[in-house]
Amino acid sequence: MKSFKRLSVLLCITLLISIIGVGCQKKEDNNGGKEVSNDVQKENNEETNKKPVTLTFVLWNEVGYEYLTGINSISEAYKKDHPNVTIKVEQIQPTEYDNTMKIRNSANQLPDVFLVRASNLLTYKEIMVPLNELEATKSNNVALDYALDGNVIGIPQGAFNEFVYYRKDIFEKYDLEIPKTWDEFISTANTIKEKGEYIPLLLGGKDSWTTYPFNEFMPLLQANDGKYWSDMASKDEPFTKGEPFYESYLKIKALYDAKVCGNDPLGYGWDQQKAMFLAGEGAMLAAGQWFAQEYDTMGGNKDEDLGIFVLPVRESKDEPLNVITTAEGFMGTPKTSKNIEEAKEFINWFYMSDYYKEYVDYTQQLSTMKDVSADIPFFNQAFEGVDLEYVVYDAGNEEYKKIADTISFDVKGMGQDMLAGIDFEKMMSDMNKKWKDARNK
Repeated sequence: MKSFKRLSVLLCITLLISIIGVGCQKKEDNNGGKEVSNDVQKENNEETNKKPVTLTFVLWNEVGYEYLTGINSISEAYKKDHPNVTIKVEQIQPTEYDNTMKIRNSANQLPDVFLVRASNLLTYKEIMVPLNELEATKSNNVALDYALDGNVIGIPQGAFNEFVYYRKDIFEKYDLEIPKTWDEFISTANTIKEKGEYIPLLLGGKDSWTTYPFNEFMPLLQANDGKYWSDMASKDEPFTKGEPFYESYLKIKALYDAKVCGNDPLGYGWDQQKAMFLAGEGAMLAAGQWFAQEYDTMGGNKDEDLGIFVLPVRESKDEPLNVITTAEGFMGTPKTSKNIEEAKEFINWFYMSDYYKEYVDYTQQLSTMKDVSADIPFFNQAFEGVDLEYVVYDAGNEEYKKIADTISFDVKGMGQDMLAGIDFEKMMSDMNKKWKDARNK
């Protein structure tokens, strides 16, 4: 009996100690760090319990798509912070992207998030959600430069410079030096042509867009003015001798007339162009910074195979060397999205998280975010010992757009016509008349 009483007393003491202990623990939780953990847990539970959302995200960049869906799944990365959100990524071929998105826009079927090209920002000005208040916008180096009527409708994923890529083995074989002027550039191409072994400059003109390094960018380089298209809109006859457009196209004519792009540059397109470059059938190829990663993805090794230089659009080595810089891939969300707030949160996360630096490193782009630098040492060789002037590309103001739409102004199509041997002076004269008539309507 005594033993039973002792046991009862011990049990009561143990129970009392347990109650006191729990009470003390609860008090500690309310006054110590454990409360923060509870709050975090609460937040996590709230995120988990949110309504499931699927955001559709569409882009044209093949290398970017590979990274976002395979190398480093953006959906999985985003779910760590937003477990209720699934990111569904879709890639549309670059040559079909613009028309596809225009069709989807007409049908009110745009995705929740998509990329807008710099040249198409005006097209989407009225239908995109302003992103001015996002931290990602405030922390971006160039987004405000592309604002329309004070509104940032997209944040550029990256920026690119333009280069001429060349095969080291061919340049070494013929003991060629990097050309420093436009005449030297054509002379280098002619030297390769005379050897008869390789196509000097691969240019798949069957796809008109491949002429853009020449026919779209050279007028701006000649003018040393990234806003040259807007300046053109203030003139009646910008295709007259002495004007930047005319003078730059005269340089392009000299290049195309040299027949250094193969026997039939209009008979092959971009896919064949880059395949021939990879196979060592051509010596040079003009493209943006984006091509370096694409070359490696195709099975090449840019560090071993390739060198680069800036397209020398100048007449004398004493002149500064102008180089185009283009902000591209403006990520935004349309007003027709049913998930606008979730889309804005995703856009902000993309630029403000560590994911962004990993993305620009892989895709070999320049970062557009403050305090984020991309690790892209391959491109340094193009800038060593060169007095560069950066020309920041602007797609033109509304007046320019109005004129361009009226006359279906297509510089890349003009490039195809020049490759086909069109009468240059007549083309310039006809363009002057069309341009002037459109301005005066």
